[in-house]
Amino acid sequence: MTSPKKARSKKARTNSPKRDSARLLAVKVLSRWLFLEPGKRGEIECLADEVLRGAHLSEKDKGLFWNILIGTVRWLRLLRWHLERYIKRFSKLPKDVQAILLTGAFQIVFLSRIPFFSAVDEAVKITKVLGHFWATGLVNASLRNLARGNKVVILHEEGLMERCESNFENCLSNLTSHPHWMVKRWHRQWGKTDCVSICVNNNIQPDLVIRVNTLRTTREELAITLAKAGITTQNTAISPFGLRLDGFKGQIEEILGLSQGFFQVQDESSQLATMLVSPSRGDKVLDVCAGVGGKTTFLAQLMENTGLIAACDINDRRLGLLKDNCKRLGVTCVKSFNLSEDEKEVNNLAPFDRILVDAPCSGLGVIRRHPDIKWNRLPKDIDNLSVIQLDLLTRWSSLLRPGGLLVYCVCTHEKRETNDVITSFLDSYGNFQLVSVDKVLPTLPFSVVKQKFMFIRPGVLGMDGFFAAVLQKLF
Repeated sequence: MTSPKKARSKKARTNSPKRDSARLLAVKVLSRWLFLEPGKRGEIECLADEVLRGAHLSEKDKGLFWNILIGTVRWLRLLRWHLERYIKRFSKLPKDVQAILLTGAFQIVFLSRIPFFSAVDEAVKITKVLGHFWATGLVNASLRNLARGNKVVILHEEGLMERCESNFENCLSNLTSHPHWMVKRWHRQWGKTDCVSICVNNNIQPDLVIRVNTLRTTREELAITLAKAGITTQNTAISPFGLRLDGFKGQIEEILGLSQGFFQVQDESSQLATMLVSPSRGDKVLDVCAGVGGKTTFLAQLMENTGLIAACDINDRRLGLLKDNCKRLGVTCVKSFNLSEDEKEVNNLAPFDRILVDAPCSGLGVIRRHPDIKWNRLPKDIDNLSVIQLDLLTRWSSLLRPGGLLVYCVCTHEKRETNDVITSFLDSYGNFQLVSVDKVLPTLPFSVVKQKFMFIRPGVLGMDGFFAAVLQKLF
């Protein structure tokens, strides 16, 4: 006969979430991320990848994990605003209890296919698993109150303009889930209408966009191949090399043609910035901040795999991934350099016909793809980055030949990192002039050309936020 104590233990184990359940892992990642201070947090995707490596989730559960984790981070402020109606001292709770409440609230507010009682029940179980038995009543009551209460979610610009007519910045911060300082900054720079548009588009999950590798195939051929695999595509609005994968929710590794080098994941705005470099066959090109090689390999494609591209970075891991991408895509004209060790060797290759400075930036133009950027950035970061950006321009522009072009680009719309950097550089260097981007790339529509720059706000023609300027060396 089983003793009551053993029966209770068996029942508790049965009712507990599995060690590798999607919800429990999402809570663990989120709580670890919340422990870190804004400005000192790494990318939450990297933190999540570490946790997933030791887990055993099915593909379906991985989808749920990412949906809950990224969705909660995307709507963090709005979810807190809802929860604080029922929990007055929310910020005083342990971070893992906050994470339980936030992920539970996300499921209740945004995942209609999950019954609210299921989300509440799982949240209570996770509270017990993490040892916070004292908080089970709080979690249960507050999430049930939220499920029964009025859940304010306004996704359209018109509704937000009307709702936030008074106390605009605080209201918009809450309802679109952005830090107050960001909304205040954008309101002052762009006005109410554009500020609302940026915030709304930051919360729209974008389609995956790929750049067809014409060294291996054509856009038409790849579209047909993907269609046969059940993936619907559309040609990108401006770039002749891009395909937008309509509603694709799977893993990138699953897409037919990736391992064969038929494409590289690259948003259309990034493709356009690369096209502004406008290299010719046989050119010598310097890519100062090459990263894993998205723009580098596109430059090689535009050059028909001829000439030389000096791809530079300061991170060996990124340079290793760049080499892998070159091999996969069939690119052979790229030589990589670690600037911590090989700067002299790069200088000896000068002068260059073209230089691309894809500078490190705040990333405020790609929040829709990486919503944790909202909570990882501080105003001082923008000022610090603008100093680095100007230094990069100053440092590497001397390696350009007279008559050559230098393209400066960043995935942000922040004035301090865009117009101001270029203005400061031109004020100091009279041997450079600004070239209007539509002179270099006539296919650019009027909507993305501003004061001779390429300036794309998030969501315009379905693209990420981006800025690019073309500079020509006169002598």
